[in-house]
Amino acid sequence: MVLGLLATPMAMAHDQKEYTVILGSQGATPSSIDDGILVETDSIFFRNHDSRTNASHRILIDADADGAFQGVDDFDTGWMETSCELNETGHKVDDSCQTSATVLLAPENGLLPGNISMMHQLAIDGTVTDTPFYAVFSIDDHSQQTTPNPTAPETQTEGDDSESLLRGIAVIAAGVSILLASRLISPRSNN
Repeated sequence: MVLGLLATPMAMAHDQKEYTVILGSQGATPSSIDDGILVETDSIFFRNHDSRTNASHRILIDADADGAFQGVDDFDTGWMETSCELNETGHKVDDSCQTSATVLLAPENGLLPGNISMMHQLAIDGTVTDTPFYAVFSIDDHSQQTTPNPTAPETQTEGDDSESLLRGIAVIAAGVSILLASRLISPRSNN
């Protein structure tokens, strides 16, 4: 059974993950996301942790990969503040205020696997600075062909185990039968 599982194609489940990027006074941490970390349906969670007064951050996404960030298919996270003012009940005074934003890496969001160019914008004291940011994500392929490890010892399947057990019992039963038959046939000596 184990060998049978190893020899067949396996469906590998992918748990969606949310990769966090901190936006602070020194820029984005990490400064970009390399290949091999994210796949389709993962998300990038951007969080403003800039402790400076009135420091706002946002991420522009070049979804159509034309090098500009104002295209019809392009979008942004909206400005993220360090904190949002809350009323006496703990709800935001300004519903549009946000401290974080999530970007889903998926075709339904206009993003195809590959290198996604982004622009990290920082607005402070009336000045906006732009810093390039990119994320590479790959297709979420759940089927992987697995082959047995040639150095691993062969493992019997459950069916082979049952068959071996039955053969062993048959050999033991045959041996006991021969022993009993030889005792019954051989003459007894009377001393």
